[in-house]
Amino acid sequence: MIIRQYEPADRQSIEEIQFNTYFLGKSMSKFVSNRKPFSAELARYFEESESIFVAEDKGRIVGYLIGCLDDSKHNKRLSYANFVLSNFTKSLFFSKQDRAYWASRFAFLFNILIGKSGELKMKTPANAGHLHINLLPSSRGKGAGSKLLQAFFRYAKKKGIKVVHADSFETRLNPNKSFWIKNGFKPYSRIRTLSWKKQLPKEEIYYVCYVKAL
Repeated sequence: MIIRQYEPADRQSIEEIQFNTYFLGKSMSKFVSNRKPFSAELARYFEESESIFVAEDKGRIVGYLIGCLDDSKHNKRLSYANFVLSNFTKSLFFSKQDRAYWASRFAFLFNILIGKSGELKMKTPANAGHLHINLLPSSRGKGAGSKLLQAFFRYAKKKGIKVVHADSFETRLNPNKSFWIKNGFKPYSRIRTLSWKKQLPKEEIYYVCYVKAL
């Protein structure tokens, strides 16, 4: 297993992993057939490509960590709203299955705006770096995630970053708190979300911000 910084040739692999892990660590293929819209959500991270790290196993990219050193430069809420609204509009030309998914995303966005889903109450640390990590199911539990984090920590510390945070879904089906705690993170804020309510109507889903001092 090799952990290294991102190269432009890795982008397609990262986009494929994102699609195959987007639904609480599982593939989105059950809900949509058009993968292209999901690439747009990652686009802003490629503007800071030096903050991206990949896990490579036998010449294949099996995981990635995308980060930014100054989270204040990105308005994640506005970016996500634009992402959903844009694709909800475009979905008029998508398949019936895809239209249903983007309609559920639009409903989720509306629930955020009216306060039914708790995202507007989510707190994140000021003046902090941010990261997002994904691994293919076959590569989990082998230390690749921790190695990606350590590579990013070393890089961020050299750049003078003192605090980083990561946001993660927490559900009965996707327990991952131990991963963050093991790697030195502490829970910072936690809200109840309706993000996947359409797909998992009986599941309680929380969105958690984890923080680590470097």
